[in-house]
Amino acid sequence: MGIRIFCSWLFILLIASLGFSQEQFVQFTCFDQLTWSDDGNQLAFRCVLLDESNPEQIRTNLLLKNFKSDRLTCLDPQPERFIISKNKKYLLFSSSYGLFLVSLQENNQAVQLYFRNPAATWFFQDFGFLKDGSTIYIDRYESTNTKTVQETFRISAPRFSSQSIEWFAAKKSWNKSRSSRFDLPVDEMKGKLQTEIKIKDIRFEFLSQPDADDPGNFKLVYQPSRKSAVHSVLIERCRPRLLSANPDSTELIVSVFQQGEHQTFRIPLASKKLIAIEPKRYFSISWLDAKQYICLTEDGLFLRNLDLSVDKKIDRWQIPAWCKGINLDLPKYELQVGFEPEKHLAEQLISKLQKSGFHARMKYFKDQSKAGYRIRVGGFFAREQAQFAGEEMKKKGFEFWIDKMTDAYDYFNSMRSEEQKSFGDKTALIEYRMDGYLRSRILLVELNQKVRIIVEEMNNIPEREIW
Repeated sequence: MGIRIFCSWLFILLIASLGFSQEQFVQFTCFDQLTWSDDGNQLAFRCVLLDESNPEQIRTNLLLKNFKSDRLTCLDPQPERFIISKNKKYLLFSSSYGLFLVSLQENNQAVQLYFRNPAATWFFQDFGFLKDGSTIYIDRYESTNTKTVQETFRISAPRFSSQSIEWFAAKKSWNKSRSSRFDLPVDEMKGKLQTEIKIKDIRFEFLSQPDADDPGNFKLVYQPSRKSAVHSVLIERCRPRLLSANPDSTELIVSVFQQGEHQTFRIPLASKKLIAIEPKRYFSISWLDAKQYICLTEDGLFLRNLDLSVDKKIDRWQIPAWCKGINLDLPKYELQVGFEPEKHLAEQLISKLQKSGFHARMKYFKDQSKAGYRIRVGGFFAREQAQFAGEEMKKKGFEFWIDKMTDAYDYFNSMRSEEQKSFGDKTALIEYRMDGYLRSRILLVELNQKVRIIVEEMNNIPEREIW
């Protein structure tokens, strides 16, 4: 998942550089699992983000609507890019759902500065800290009019909380020279492979390893001195991903793709020996000092030191107890209740199932012996859940068998029954609509039958604004 998140970030940067509109591909969301807080002032739900350009990339996150503040927040953001303040107090990161600030000196709970609709036409072009260390700058790029909006936040209160972030100066311009920014350096892959790094007189370099069958292979070598013609090989047959040296130039961290897996190593310059860190990829890294660093991997953000005696996950968010029942996993099983060669027959069976209280979908199937429509009911997170539901169906005259779900994208991109959940005299309901892609939004119905939209749909489907 982390690899796909990083690739999505690079794709967004490519869009910015070429001036493409996000309307040229389709992202859409599906909401489910409505959950009220104990006091009825908050509503949590799962948001499933799907991408037409990559159907296998399905992200699930926990979102929260606060009725008192009228804010929509993400409780478990997945970091994509991060920046650390020069005073090492704060970490700023972007995700699909906005921009978040984390205190590195107190708890690691993220404060959301910005909520961003994942399919919005703008994105964060740049962000970081200015010289005073308490002002955050943001460049938001709007692809529809190719303009950049500059904004700043100030961390004003001594205690770090959502109340300590105040809107400071909207659309304020500032000197964008290097001296105005005050961030720790971050090494990351910026659209092209980083193939060499120089530390004092030593050069570490990925040299192409010609191979007719696999021309993308490299070998990592080091040259002991500028004048030396000798190259010592450290890694054979790999593909470079990230190179980073610590501030006092005594250690090197290298992340590569080798033998079908991502591998990350540290290399003490004194010994030039590879020391395995983990079979995962480092997307970016920033050093707090000569031994401690923060890195973004496939599994999230981590604070580590070189010998891994410190290995702390930063993005482990505190989820309210009343939200714990929301399942963020993807369904694994479905019930197949029939197969019909004609579409109208499949629709008749689906209608019969719906009248009996079961939501069903059809899936076209074809092989050498037959073609037609599978009619399925689900999905379920565990086989036991599927079995229990199947027995209930059997009581109403339907046959079934349990099958593994292999098309989660199509499952979420199918029409479903309206979901609703009440608290006292108000009811939250998810309204679905099929318009080439599944569209969903959340409404609130109050005692006087007044209906209002509390969560807009998060799609970049053309003409979505008319719904």
